[in-house]
Amino acid sequence: MTKVPTKNRKKKVEDLSEEDLALKKRLELYLERIQGTDPGIQKAAIESMRHEIRTSTNSITSVPKPLKFLFPHYGTLKACYETMVDSDLKKILADMISGLALTMSAEGERESLKYRLLGSDGDIVSWGHEYVRNLAAEIIEEYAKQQNEEGPFDDIMAPVLDIVAFHMKHNAELEAVDLLLEVEDLDELVAHMDTTNYQRTCLYLTSSAK
Repeated sequence: MTKVPTKNRKKKVEDLSEEDLALKKRLELYLERIQGTDPGIQKAAIESMRHEIRTSTNSITSVPKPLKFLFPHYGTLKACYETMVDSDLKKILADMISGLALTMSAEGERESLKYRLLGSDGDIVSWGHEYVRNLAAEIIEEYAKQQNEEGPFDDIMAPVLDIVAFHMKHNAELEAVDLLLEVEDLDELVAHMDTTNYQRTCLYLTSSAK
């Protein structure tokens, strides 16, 4: 997913096709239900909205329409999260906001990571390769910040391991090594090496050592 261009954020309703208008209305209905108080209705709305987003992000030539229509409501979704009582449902909402943050958050805010840490365990790869790469970049930024401030960074290691596992299974050993080098935890690499990836991994480690 890519950042939503400004010119695509305010498309007039009268310019929308019937299909787009129906999608826009569905998303706004889901948003309204998420702001409600019935946990069952909230869960169904969150899952429906997440499905609309995920099934539309396969295109690499244009910004998915759900993202265009949801951009003005990104702040509303974050406000919903803040007011929702602690629950598994709140974590599911955090997962979705983390995915949306890839295209909607302000630069430097690291909101994909923020809401990833507030969300549920797992589900880290369901938003696609670009989300995983962006999350890794935010982790590296946060690790450097916490090092400078001598703060704890144990909280960011769980997503690090999820990302490394994903990269090692998808022929992205170099990215896995780079991430572990940045967070100074290369020992974790051993658990993810096997007959399919050890040669590429070792070659890259050797070249990095030079």
